[in-house]
Amino acid sequence: MPMVLPRLKFLTLLTMLSGLIGCASVPPNSQHDSFSDYAESVFRHQSTVLSRLMMLSEAEQLPDNETFEKTEQAMHDACQLLNEYAERESDGESMSLRFKAKVQASIEGCDASIQKMEALMAGLDQDQAPPHAHP
Repeated sequence: MPMVLPRLKFLTLLTMLSGLIGCASVPPNSQHDSFSDYAESVFRHQSTVLSRLMMLSEAEQLPDNETFEKTEQAMHDACQLLNEYAERESDGESMSLRFKAKVQASIEGCDASIQKMEALMAGLDQDQAPPHAHP
């Protein structure tokens, strides 16, 4: 069962992301003006996908297949540093610049893994769509 950060921690993370290595670069072809905007966008996207996964799980609509499970685990693994940073920040823990740099370096991989998970979920939507009526 995926874990979603409570809303208070989510808001804390958004505040924290504004200060996260502000001069960090944004990935090529990104529509974001700054790294903190990009990181915030990735975190929001992850939150949306995790919420959707929880809803599908509760409705017992998640497929029981290895590809889906591996993709979900890969997303959790790729986003682990971002989530750990948010947890530490919300607990008021100080973090080294080295750890912050690791978080920064992990954001693109996290973003890519979220997109893969979202693509699999889009396939679920297509599989579960009612057939079109033929006149």
